Formats: sequence, C-alpha cells, structure tokens
Amino acid sequence: MRHPLNASNYTNKCTARVQLYNLAAQTMNLIYKHVLVLLLLAATYSCLAQKNLTSFGITYKPMIAGSLINEGDPQQVENNIEYTTTKLFGYNAGMVIRHNFTKMLAVETGIGFTKRNFNLDVKDPSKNYSFSQDYGVIGYEIPLQGLVYVQLSKQIFMDASFGFVADILPSNVAVLSEDNRVLMEGKRKDWIIGALTANIGWEWRTEKAGAFYIGGTYHRTFGDMYGFLMQYEYDANDPNSRPLLMLNIANGNYLTLDLRYFFHVDPKEQELKRNERKSGRSKNR
Repeated sequence: MRHPLNASNYTNKCTARVQLYNLAAQTMNLIYKHVLVLLLLAATYSCLAQKNLTSFGITYKPMIAGSLINEGDPQQVENNIEYTTTKLFGYNAGMVIRHNFTKMLAVETGIGFTKRNFNLDVKDPSKNYSFSQDYGVIGYEIPLQGLVYVQLSKQIFMDASFGFVADILPSNVAVLSEDNRVLMEGKRKDWIIGALTANIGWEWRTEKAGAFYIGGTYHRTFGDMYGFLMQYEYDANDPNSRPLLMLNIANGNYLTLDLRYFFHVDPKEQELKRNERKSGRSKNR
C-alpha cells in the first residue's frame, strides 16, 4: 500500500474530541448516593469493629458487552464505506488484597489482567466487499478503593466501594486482511490512563472456608483509551485508486459481573503474629 497510517491524524482527532457521558454520569451519581448512605451506617456501627484484618483473594470479572454505557464512537461512514468497531465480551482476572480497619470499613488494592475484545467490520457495497475479524487488546489494572460494609445477617454482608484505578496499556494492536485491502492499527492514547471505579455486591463469610462474593463493577476511564485507524483500498494496483482512512475511538469504560473468593483468615492468629512482630522490633531496639 502506498500510504502508511497517519499517526498524527489519529493524535489530532483524539485530543480534539470531547466525550459526552450522560448515562455513565447517571450511573455514577446513583452509586455515589448508595456509598454515602453506607458510610453513615458504617459510622454508626464501627464500635463493633474487628480491626486490622488483612485478607487475600482472587477475582474474575466478565465484561458485559453492549451499549449500556458510552463506549466511544463505534461506527463511521464515508464514501458509502462503513467501518464499525464493536466491543465484545472481555474479562478481568487477578488478585485482591483487602485490609479491614473496622468491621464496616476497609480498603482494597491488587493487580488484574484485562482483555478487551473488539470486532472490526468493513463494508463496501459498491464493490460487494466485506471484511470482519475479532481482535483483543490487553492491559493491567492497579486499583485503590475504599469499602463500606452493611451486615445483613450473621454471615451475609453488603459491600459498596469507590476509588481510582491505574490502567496500564503495554502495547498497540494491528489487523491486516489476507487480501491486503484492509489494514487497521490501534494506537493507545498513553501507556497509563487513570479511571474511576465503583462497585456494589454481597459476600457470604463462612467460618472456615473463606468468603464468597458476587457483585458488579462500573469502570470509567478519564478520556479515550484507543484510536483504531483503518486504511481501506480495494485495488492498490489501480492508478486512480486512493486509500481511505477512517478513525474509530474507544474508551475503556465497562460493566462487569464480579466473582471473588477470599481465603480464610483467623483474626486471632493474625493478631498474635502482628504482636509478635511488634515485640521483636521492640527487643531489637
């Protein structure tokens, strides 16, 4: 192909674009209200605290595909050629570290591997040509969020959390059709992007088998994450032919179903080990 992808064109369009997040804002406002209510309830019951308990867990979060949230600009049409980038099901999996300050207040962090899947689709009705291919982009997440609990029964707790996430994007992505008519290059906006995260769910805390959790997470990035620049030329050998460049923008917003498991921790044993470490440091002084 005679004309390579124009990265500056992608950058200019990305920086100039202003995203509207109407539905996303409504979702965040609703979660804010629930978190505030839970904070008030937690302050009331904090006297029942089991302090300084740290637990470790694993998490798997399948992403919900569809148009429930603002996901960027999925479709462009130019010269009767249609270029569509559709977000498919993806997932996030990793480990979680939770530290409970009281029985009702905690903080969480960890690291997760994320794969966002997309479908590239190009249609040229005038040439009766179409091309479609799935592809994925990988990333890593490091969250930091505060949690509030409401005890519903002896072993059932309702959780709500809110915080920030560092989205780390290690690489770009590219797709080339076998007939060399379609070339798509996906460029990340930056190698690290900030995001807000909010979560609500329920967990069952057993006496010896750990804790089982189910809930949902809303993840909203600060701006665009990827620009998918597509170059299409039906016949590169035709001297009158010119390649067509089209750009689709994708942010990193997603909704997930959360599945977590926290390993069993004995509060008395953990407190005993903590006191032994403190005692050892005191003797060394």
